[in-house]
Amino acid sequence: MFLVLAACIPQLARAFLGRIPALNVFYNVNIGVELLILYFFFRISYSSARKQQIFKILSVLCLLFGVTSISYWGIDRKFLTEWLCFNNLVYTAWILLSLLDIYENDDRLINTKRSFLLFLLGLFLYTSCTMLIFGLWHYIMANSDSLLKNLWIIHDVFNTIMYLVFLIGFYSDYRRQAKTIQP
Repeated sequence: MFLVLAACIPQLARAFLGRIPALNVFYNVNIGVELLILYFFFRISYSSARKQQIFKILSVLCLLFGVTSISYWGIDRKFLTEWLCFNNLVYTAWILLSLLDIYENDDRLINTKRSFLLFLLGLFLYTSCTMLIFGLWHYIMANSDSLLKNLWIIHDVFNTIMYLVFLIGFYSDYRRQAKTIQP
């Protein structure tokens, strides 16, 4: 839920302020906030020490890449799509590592909530699409009359699918809790 709320801030800023250079600050800060939220979400998702170690190494690499990007380009001069793409690649690795952990651990497989799996599915679809779109960001922006502008439609569809999958997950949890409360 916090991830959705954090993502709203740059979108609302763009809606109210338009496409001004200061908008880069909102988007770049959002990349760090998203990393922080997903770090705290995934940090307890792994049952083996080896997977925890991989998770921590990838987390440090994200942080170092972000600090390097901000040091080199600044937080306001450009939208740090390189950092965004790298983070989304790492999020995809975290998701797959989490699924592998569930697959290899029978207790986790039995006790994993449907909502968690739906969150992983929605996030996986979104991160994969985001890497593609923002990996081509500079090319898309340089060719404004190109059909590549239509990739935003695909990104919006994947974004909507992610939110629908999250909604199904929240509803699944709500329904499970409502059944538990009833006598």
